[in-house]
Parts: sequence; C-alpha cells; structure tokens
Amino acid sequence: MARRVLRLVRHLPDGVYYGLSTRNYRHRGIATRKRVRERSFRSYELYDRHGNDWLLAALLDRCRDGDRVVDVGANTGVYALSVAAERPGATVVAIEANPETVERLRANVESSGFEDRIAILPIGLGAEATTAPFYRSSYHELSSFKRYNAERWGARVVGVEEIAVTTLDELVASGEVPPPDHLKIDVEGFGHEVLRGAHETLANHRPFVYVEPHATHDDEGDRTGSAAADIRALLEAHEYAVIPGEDAWVCVPEADA
Repeated sequence: MARRVLRLVRHLPDGVYYGLSTRNYRHRGIATRKRVRERSFRSYELYDRHGNDWLLAALLDRCRDGDRVVDVGANTGVYALSVAAERPGATVVAIEANPETVERLRANVESSGFEDRIAILPIGLGAEATTAPFYRSSYHELSSFKRYNAERWGARVVGVEEIAVTTLDELVASGEVPPPDHLKIDVEGFGHEVLRGAHETLANHRPFVYVEPHATHDDEGDRTGSAAADIRALLEAHEYAVIPGEDAWVCVPEADA
C-alpha cells in the first residue's frame, strides 16, 4: 500500500505535490525513510525526488569517511542527508539561502538524527559579500535570486526579502566552513558566481566539484546565455578536468583525473 501511494504521489502535478509537501512540513506529518544504497535517512519530502540523480551518485562514489562536503543550494537536504547516511564519518555543511527551505532542511536533519553530521548555514553564496533580493517561490525548489526562476513551471513568487550573501573563500578563511574535499553547487543559474567567490578554495584545497551549469535568463524569461562556458573556463584555469553527465558536471583536479 505504501509503495502504491508513493507511486501516485510521484506523478501528481507539481502544484498539487508542492501543496501537499508544504502541509506535511508545516504539521510535521510523516517523515518517511529514503534509501541510500545500503543506508537510509528520513525526510518530510513525500518521495525522494533527487535520490537517483547521477550527480549524487558521483558524489557518493568519491566521498569517504572523514571527508568534508560543502553542499551549496542544499534545498531540503537530499544530497546532505544522503552523504551523512552513506558516510557516517563524513561532515557536511549545507548552505541554503531560502529561509523557509532552511526550516524544512532543519526538520529533515533532526528527523534523521544527523545534527552532529550536518551543519546548516542560512546564507547565500556569490562572487562578493553583499545583500540581494531573494524571490521565494510557491515551488520551493525554484526559489532564487532571479524572479524568472521562481516563476517557472506555473509557480508564483510568494515573498521577496533581502538575503545576506558572502563568498566561500570568506567562509573558509574565517573558519566557519572547513576546507572542503567535495563542493556541490546547484543554485539555479548562479554557479559561476559561487565559483568566482571560491578562487582561493579551488587553488589551495582542490575539492572535487559537482555542479549543475544552468542556463541564465533575465526577469522577463529571455535566455541571456549559459553559465556553462564561464564555469568551464574558470575551472580549467584552475586545472580541473570537466566530466559531463546528466545535466551536470563532475570536475576533478587534474592531478587526480
């Protein structure tokens, strides 16, 4: 019966799914168990929407106990929770700019009992320290520093607020974030900005980088280009080899390629 319900949920229209998901989080309803290879975690997501991602599998293949993972654009925590479940000796810093999503992420970490494995930073990352308007979407995954991103797939903007933005280099230099062995970036078209703020981290600590190089758009929805070429150029300047996969890249320091 449970599997049948999950199959039905998986094929719900986006608006219905997100509405039910919001209610489940709000009332701390059911935190179901999600499998990660031989391990599992719990979350209030109605099903494991990204548990079969190629990029997640690439991260889990390379991660070892004792490694440090920085998850930029953690959303509700599928990657962070998966790493914590599969590699109990690893530590994760989950960085998420959306205040509402941070609370969902926190609920999932607590329901899994991973408070000692996952640290949560409620902040945006970019190329410089600043503040910027953040558009919260009715489909929480689409919330973004660009209005267009928050209004895709029939979603709507449900709130706008100023969010503090800093750089990964600053967080590492201050000791707030440990030098990462793995850096995952999924930030709806802002991956290049995040990497521009990580030059020292890339040069000195040489993490594996897992990135989704989304297209970029203006607020009217017109495509302004792709971040892919800029991301590739930046990483190759730091002597990384880029391995393309399913809508994402694994980027390996050339000494390890």
